[in-house]
Amino acid sequence: MARIIQPEGDALPLIAPAGGVVALRGVLIGALFVVATIDADEGEPFIGRRRGVFELAAAVHATNQAAAAGDSAYWDATAKKITKTATGNMLVGVFVEDKVSTVALAKVVLVPRIAAAGAAIADAGGGDNVAAVVVKLNILLAELRAAGVILT
Repeated sequence: MARIIQPEGDALPLIAPAGGVVALRGVLIGALFVVATIDADEGEPFIGRRRGVFELAAAVHATNQAAAAGDSAYWDATAKKITKTATGNMLVGVFVEDKVSTVALAKVVLVPRIAAAGAAIADAGGGDNVAAVVVKLNILLAELRAAGVILT
């Protein structure tokens, strides 16, 4: 029989990955993106928030890194920063305020991974882009299965 382990699941007890974690910075553990609430060395416990509005380190470039409120926000796991660049990065939220290209912080509301996959489907569009929508839909279905929401 299934049971609820943690009712909301917004504040998750986790173990810090290689390199540890820093409070109020993004952390990617596999497909799980959270914001650490405390500093923790590798292997130590910490609490990660997977929902909420956070001011996170953001990519700074002279071109193409301005973002408007409502734009999708992606996590660049290499640079460990929020970016507007989708290619090679994971969708983790939405910009809640305009971000100027030269500013090193961005205010982002996190969306849980399943919601992020749904937003990615919307971003993929339709019509001539049907193949991209199918790929995103398959990702969403896989994540729903992994979360135990639907059966295989």
